[in-house]
Amino acid sequence: MDPSGSAEWSSFAVLYDQFRVLGGILKLACSVPMGSTTAANTIVGFCFDNDNSTTPTAYSGVTTFAEYTNVPAIWSSGAIKEIRFKRPKIGNVMQTPSQWYDEASPGSSPGAIKFYGSGASNSVQYYNYILEYLVEFQMRS
Repeated sequence: MDPSGSAEWSSFAVLYDQFRVLGGILKLACSVPMGSTTAANTIVGFCFDNDNSTTPTAYSGVTTFAEYTNVPAIWSSGAIKEIRFKRPKIGNVMQTPSQWYDEASPGSSPGAIKFYGSGASNSVQYYNYILEYLVEFQMRS
């Protein structure tokens, strides 16, 4: 979970030495019109994998996670679909990998939001999205 793509990252990275991603929200807006011949009438499954970023090749690659949800491949209501994710906890203790990471190496933060949908075309952009991270910082520079 590399949060450094956000516009605010450099402002926080100057102030703190370490960070960790606790969770976030993926907001989706459908960008393919209903009735389009390029859009499949199927679902897309999303999950949060706490420690791995390999690409799933089947629905089973996303449905086995506790942080799993699905959305239609296309929808017409204009609604924004939200997929919330968080690092797993037992009680109030965050489970590994929850250690702190150097702000100079944001790509070292493990985990990924994964998705899989069958019947969709690789040449069609189905969604516009916003990804909001919940990030914790420590050790002021």
